[in-house]
Amino acid sequence: MLKSLKKIAKKVPFVPSLLTINTLLINKKSYLRSTGYLNSFKNGYPCDEKGEVLPWMNYPVIAFLKERLNKEITIFEYGSGFSTRFYATRVKHVTSLEYNSFWYEKVKQTLPDNVTLLFQETDINGKYCRVIQQNDVKYEMIVIDGDDRENCMQQCLVSLSKTGVIVLDDSQRESYAKSISSLENKGFKRIHFEGLKPKGKIMDRSTVFYRDNNCLDI
Repeated sequence: MLKSLKKIAKKVPFVPSLLTINTLLINKKSYLRSTGYLNSFKNGYPCDEKGEVLPWMNYPVIAFLKERLNKEITIFEYGSGFSTRFYATRVKHVTSLEYNSFWYEKVKQTLPDNVTLLFQETDINGKYCRVIQQNDVKYEMIVIDGDDRENCMQQCLVSLSKTGVIVLDDSQRESYAKSISSLENKGFKRIHFEGLKPKGKIMDRSTVFYRDNNCLDI
């Protein structure tokens, strides 16, 4: 099939879509195939080319986290799911907070022993964003990918270790701009990662906030 497409493209140069199909869909080394983008559509969940689960975040930040996460790190995650399993295979422990009762029941059946799954109904600047403060644990990484994200960004700081980092997904949203500026005013530096998510259609951004001597060696 590949040879046939190439022959057609040479004879009919005014059909660039055929070259696009070959470049992005058929070529095994293409971005859409090597990242697992096409495989995610096939399997119905975010996964890599081998079918292993991925967070529903853009591929550049996933690649960054794959390289930097290690078994010394503990994570608190606002928003549970496939990402919880992804982190659990790479870090010491994950505490994940879910607000959807149906999803909570479904997710808890798939989690390994190094995950603590919590449930709290969502609200605005109330109990949900403050669940992280219910114990004295200091987390090396806090992932904000659930509800009430602006308030989570503020309330999580008391539970962030001195070497800790914060990861905010969908950070391109205008409603998060004030909270992002607030973290920068508190001394955090930031790195934006932009790209496609598994099964995504638009450019998405995730932002990592960090300080000097952080757990990801940024």
